[in-house]
Formats: sequence, structure tokens, C-alpha cells
Amino acid sequence: MDISKENCGGGCLICNCTEYTSIFEYNQPDQYEQTVGVKEEGYARRWVQCKNCGFYYSLYSRDREILNKIYQASYRSQESSWRKNSPEELFHIITALPLEESETKSRVEWIKKNILSLWKGGIITEKTPPFNFLDIGGGNGVFAYEFGEEKPGKEKKWIPHVIDPDENAQFLKSKLNMEFIQSEYKSGLFGKKFDLISLIYVLEHLTNPQFFIENLIQDINSDSLIYIEVPDALCFRFRPKTDDIFNSCHLWMFDSYTLITFLNGWGLEVFCLNRVRPKRGHYALMALAGKKEREIKVLNSQDEKPWEK
Repeated sequence: MDISKENCGGGCLICNCTEYTSIFEYNQPDQYEQTVGVKEEGYARRWVQCKNCGFYYSLYSRDREILNKIYQASYRSQESSWRKNSPEELFHIITALPLEESETKSRVEWIKKNILSLWKGGIITEKTPPFNFLDIGGGNGVFAYEFGEEKPGKEKKWIPHVIDPDENAQFLKSKLNMEFIQSEYKSGLFGKKFDLISLIYVLEHLTNPQFFIENLIQDINSDSLIYIEVPDALCFRFRPKTDDIFNSCHLWMFDSYTLITFLNGWGLEVFCLNRVRPKRGHYALMALAGKKEREIKVLNSQDEKPWEK
């Protein structure tokens, strides 16, 4: 079955090359597609690798708008076959985990440690709290809660905001008193700039990640940071084609080179990068990035040269 040019986007996201090698092929819709009525007749989906730069991406025969239907209702719904708990129940289960068992707590620890290093190293300017941060796609509220939580009696430094299209995430506002908007992300919805924006397993879901990053940059200042976590293309070497990491909701699979190249191409500079194997068993990339446009002091002949001390 042919896969249309429209749905494959016309070529590689990184280099626009249209030549690729097919890696995995699927001839029937998976559980996510089935919930919104995608039929087996005429179905085709495959993971391919660009012959020029090595980037992995997904080609598919379904309508591009199908993903929006999945995210708005069924992706985190307790009624879906792949969900045993509601987002609210998951929130209480996951936040109760100790550090050694929690991906989220480890993630928060890594981000805050590296932000502190960037401040101390003068890579970005340290600011005065409180700080506003936005978690995009964080409908279960776990990351927003853990990142914003401070020790008892201490002033709250990080003020959480969450945006997610999932209708099941309303408990964030009604019960946790978080700033929450049920919507697809676009810049300006909260009417403020953010010191940190997090995209945790979001980028691989986006049909137009270029436009998304362009919007994202409008919501940060020159010394703000963006945290990005995505599946690592190492999965193609170590995980079977039936692994959920290759599901129909995932469109792109980055490695360290292609992630840095993509972000650089859309105005972001990567300051910290880590390749990890989370507790769920797949492989992931963690990155902290900021705007490329920043003031750089250029030494002239009269300036003191620190390397000559």
C-alpha cells in the first residue's frame, strides 16, 4: 500500500532528503489508532531511516488529524485498554514513589542540578525567584508537582503551569490549584514569559515540530531554558518492533546528533545532553537548551585575558 506524500511530510525533518531505508513495517492499526476508528483496510505504516543524515521517522497512510482525536480524549482516558488508572490516580501513585523508583524525581534532580551549574558557570544569567515554568503535555500533573514542590517552610521558587489537550486533566486546576489550560499548545495563552518550559515525551508526537518550536521561543526570554526529553534512536538497536516506543503516536526518533541539529536549526542551543535508560526499559535523550541569540562579550587587546593568569 502506498503512503501519501502529504502524510510523510515530503522528506526528512532534518535534511529534507526524500530517500530512506525501511526499518519496521506494520499492516494493521495499533491500539491507539483503533480507538478512533482507523481501519485495517488500506492501512500502512513504517519506520524509516534517512539515507543522508540517518534520522528515523514514521510514514503512515492514515489522516494526519487522527492524532488530535487520540490526544483529546482517549490517550489518557481510564476507559482506554492501555490505561489502568485515570490521570488523577496516576498522579497519586507516581508522586508517592521514592526517589530510587521514580523517573520523575530523578528527572527533576537532573534538571535542577544542571540549571544551577549553568547559573554558576555564567552560561545563563541567574534570576531572582519565584520562577514561572510551563509543562507542555503534562496532563497527569506529576512533573509539574514534583518540580514545583519545595521543602516545608521554604518560599516556593518554581510556579507550575500546565497545558494539555486531554479533557481528563481538569483535576490539576480543580484539586491541585495549578494554572492549567486544556488546549493544544500555542504561544501567549498564559499571557507571560516562562523561565523554564518542559517538553517531556512531546516532540516525537508533533506533526509540525518546526512550527511548535517557533511558537515556543515566543514564550521564553533570552536566559530562559527549555527541557526536552524524547525517545532515543538507540531503541532501534535494542528494542523489538512491537515495543510501545514505536507506536503510531510517535512520528520522529532522534539521536544526539539529530536532536542537536534540529534544535540548532530552529533557534535553540543545547547546553546539556544526557543519554539514559529510564526505568521503563527504553532509551531516552535529556536536553537543556536556550535561545541561540545571546550577548557575548568579545575581548579586545586591552582586556584582561583569564587564560594568561
